[in-house]
Amino acid sequence: MKKTITGIVLYAILPCITMAQAVKNFDASALIIPYHIQINNLKTTVILFPNAIKSVDRGSRFVLAEKVKDAENVLKLKAERLGLPESNLSVITADGKLYSFIVDDTANLPYQAIDLRKQEQNEKAAIRFADAGLNEVQIRDISAHITMLPSFLNHKDKSDQMRFELEGIYMDKDVMFYEFKISNQSHIDYTLDFTRFYVRDKKKVKRMAIQEQEITPLQQYPENSLTV
Repeated sequence: MKKTITGIVLYAILPCITMAQAVKNFDASALIIPYHIQINNLKTTVILFPNAIKSVDRGSRFVLAEKVKDAENVLKLKAERLGLPESNLSVITADGKLYSFIVDDTANLPYQAIDLRKQEQNEKAAIRFADAGLNEVQIRDISAHITMLPSFLNHKDKSDQMRFELEGIYMDKDVMFYEFKISNQSHIDYTLDFTRFYVRDKKKVKRMAIQEQEITPLQQYPENSLTV
């Protein structure tokens, strides 16, 4: 049975921003804003980092921190006792990133596990939408409208009973909308794992490296159509 899925992947064209060099004072972009984390003496708080933990520095010995032996990116936190003064925690991971935390204790712990991988994904998405001229809801509404429009492009590629077509390119403010259609005529379902987009040199000059820049999509529509 022939199965067809149509999705729209979007990305924003954002201008390059040049920041003035700080001479005497720290520039705001150089400051690492700490996360606020609460701990307890009866329950363990577990933090899952995106990469392996290389260094942990506690502002107070009353903040108990321990790396999990069989999971290099997991840190366990606990308070020695309640009523401790506010402290801090610094963690460096294998990718060279520094994570800063303000730590205090509480009798009623609001959480027991934190996934910083998802936290960073949400933060990056929020920054991209803040820089774009449209918000997340507007982009979703425009995407839904585009799927109802007739296609006007016919750029396609075909391989092993799979066909990939670019059916339209649209633009609203500084957000570009690309409409793709994927057709699967084989008997095996194909699950889309991820998509990547690059801007690269059209012509290759001898003895020169190809310049390319990866573009992260703002949103994919529909989000749940991942199998064809």
